[in-house]
Amino acid sequence: MTERIGVLFVSNGYGEDNVAAHIAAVLNKQHVDISVSGFPTVGSGRFYTECGVALAGSGIRMPSEGFVRSARDLAGDVRRGLVSETLRMGKRVRHAAAEADYIVVTGDPYLLLYTTLFTKAERPRKIFIGTLQSEWYGSGRPFKEHYSILERLWLRLFCGLAIARDAKTAAYLQEKGVRHAVSFGNPMMDCFAVPQARIFPGDRTVIGILPGSKQEAYANFGTIIETVEALMTRSGKKQNYLFAVAISPHLAVEELQKRFGLRQAGPCKYDPAFSVYRTKDRGIELHVTSRRFGGVIEEADLVIGLSGTGNEQAAGLGKPVVGFWGEGPQITRKFMEAQKRLLGVSLFLCPPDPVTVARRIEEVLEDKGLLQSVSNNGRERMGGTGSVTSIARRIEEYISRS
Repeated sequence: MTERIGVLFVSNGYGEDNVAAHIAAVLNKQHVDISVSGFPTVGSGRFYTECGVALAGSGIRMPSEGFVRSARDLAGDVRRGLVSETLRMGKRVRHAAAEADYIVVTGDPYLLLYTTLFTKAERPRKIFIGTLQSEWYGSGRPFKEHYSILERLWLRLFCGLAIARDAKTAAYLQEKGVRHAVSFGNPMMDCFAVPQARIFPGDRTVIGILPGSKQEAYANFGTIIETVEALMTRSGKKQNYLFAVAISPHLAVEELQKRFGLRQAGPCKYDPAFSVYRTKDRGIELHVTSRRFGGVIEEADLVIGLSGTGNEQAAGLGKPVVGFWGEGPQITRKFMEAQKRLLGVSLFLCPPDPVTVARRIEEVLEDKGLLQSVSNNGRERMGGTGSVTSIARRIEEYISRS
């Protein structure tokens, strides 16, 4: 009997875990001679377990939740043992890598360097999947938006296959000497499920709401509620809005109820995965779910987005996203301005003023020509769907030829 080939996926973040887990699951399902495992360096690795991928280890949790935006954030992580925990995790990664034939690094080039320092895997045995940097940012900011000369050197020296998140970025890397760079579109577009049957009535204007997945979403939700109320005040009964909220499993609806006085109004008549809540002041209905993210962004005519990956996924489906910066370490003005460069006309960025945001929503929905431009732009920048299967196939081909 032929011994199975071990492939270890190492990832460093919420979205990165999601991508790695879905690609690993396809490899595991379609190729019986390949055995996959996952190692999330940040958090518990919930996506791996949900996708049926065994964990070879787990990472560390820090106060910044992986979003180091200032010296204060870094200092907080250091006080919690960032350096010592990172070194200890390196030993665990080394042990897991020793049991595998190939390592698939999913995230940013820093993680590629990290696994190179702590493992003995040679260049042909390492595959890199870049989920962060893109030339659509139009930026020279290294380690976050743009592949610097140092990072390109790491890609040339430390991996035998580099998979970029979009065709424009792959072309740039090839031009700069990373000849083994390819792209199949952004795999994040395959990391959510879209229901086969429509959830909400076709005669309703569905406003999808993505509050984000971090703790800051609680504070920012107040501005979202005020925006919804401002929108209803402006439109009166002219517009038949339906508000669908996709809340992260990391957040608790009970906390939103306590902070903002939301009142539960029973189950949703359209889908039992949703619950209906009414706002305190005007009794506006919010259809809330933690299980139908794909359904919310698929059926939304427009999305109010304070999310990182979620905003990109909604744009990739051709949806206009209206966003504003808020409180907390992730959804800052700087972050949202960078996402605006990434998504272009698909993201409409506003200050955190409910009336301004409501007015912008109305303007976007009324401009049919703009909506078509948004649809075309989002699909081009995110690459559509199907990339997870294509990436898994390319990894299998690479392994079989090595």
